[in-house]
Amino acid sequence: MGILPRMDTKQILTEVKAEISRLQKVVDLLESGTTTRSNRAPTTQAAKTATKRKGHQWTDAERKAMSLKQKARWAAKKKGKRT
Repeated sequence: MGILPRMDTKQILTEVKAEISRLQKVVDLLESGTTTRSNRAPTTQAAKTATKRKGHQWTDAERKAMSLKQKARWAAKKKGKRT
């Protein structure tokens, strides 16, 4: 029957049960929320809220100033190029 070697049924069952045992341990770890990584994300909602970073809110004046400065940089770069 093909190229697979014949294996004893008891040996196959032993290996399958061992694999099921390993997989069950993984399932248990995943369900409990434990992990070996020390830098994992917070799991509770309070911890997530406490560590959430707030981005800087630019004012209209700051946005306008940045825009003008960038346009000046682009113009200087364009002026410096040879045609």
